[in-house]
Amino acid sequence: MTTDILSPARHVIGTRYVESVKAYLLELTGLHLAAGPGDVTTMDIRQDRIIIDADEAGIITQLRIS
Repeated sequence: MTTDILSPARHVIGTRYVESVKAYLLELTGLHLAAGPGDVTTMDIRQDRIIIDADEAGIITQLRIS
């Protein structure tokens, strides 16, 4: 059985990105790190980090673990 760790947080896709969404997503997923649009991150793959992608208008388009 595969567990989708991001499942409880997917409802934020399509909403406007604000800085406080990072803490909210960490609480929902139990992950330890979050990076939003424009945040500097390393290229390493981390299983405890959620990456929040947003379009030019600031709308969240994707959540991923990396």
